Amino acid sequence: MREIEIKVKVDNLKLLEEKLKKQGCLFSDSIHQYDVIYTLRGSVEEFEEAKEGDIIPRIRRFGKVAQFNLKQQRSSESDNIEYETEVKDPEAIHNILLLLGYEPQIEVKKIRRKGKMKDYKICLDKVEKLGKYIEIEKIVDDETNPKEVRQELFQILESLGLPREDEETRGYDTQIYYLNK
Repeated sequence: MREIEIKVKVDNLKLLEEKLKKQGCLFSDSIHQYDVIYTLRGSVEEFEEAKEGDIIPRIRRFGKVAQFNLKQQRSSESDNIEYETEVKDPEAIHNILLLLGYEPQIEVKKIRRKGKMKDYKICLDKVEKLGKYIEIEKIVDDETNPKEVRQELFQILESLGLPREDEETRGYDTQIYYLNK
C-alpha cells in the first residue's frame, strides 16, 4: 500500500481540531509516541538527499505497544510504500536491524491525536523540538497518481484555512536531523 501525506506546521491545534470535528472527524485520546529511525550502516544520505527507493525502518513505541514500520520512498518524503505491524519484542527487531547493518539514527518524540474523516487519516501532532503539525494522509494502491491525491489533500487543508504554501515537505526525522547537525 502507498501512503501519500501532507504535513503543515500550525499555531493552534485546538482551533483546527474544532474545525475538523465540525466536518465529522473524530479524534483519539492523546498518544505519546517514541520513534527510533534506522539507516543502513549509519548513512545520513536519506536525510540530506532523499531519493526514490530509499528504505527507512522505524520502531515506534506508545504505551505498552510497539510497532515496526518500513517505508520505501517514492516521489518524495511524503509519498511512500509503507508496511507496519505490531511487534511483541521490539528489542528483537532492534537486534535484527543491527544484524542487517542498520543503525539507530534519529529519535522522534511526539504527542499525537489520531482522527479519521472519510478516506483520510488525520494526525494532530506536538513534536518535541519542532512544534505543532497537522498531517493528512490517504492510503492508496501502489500505482495511484500521487499528484491527484495531493490535490485532494490540499483541498481539505485549504478548507481549514491552511494554504499549500505552508506545507512542510520534510519528515519529522529529517527536520530533527537538521536541527542536530
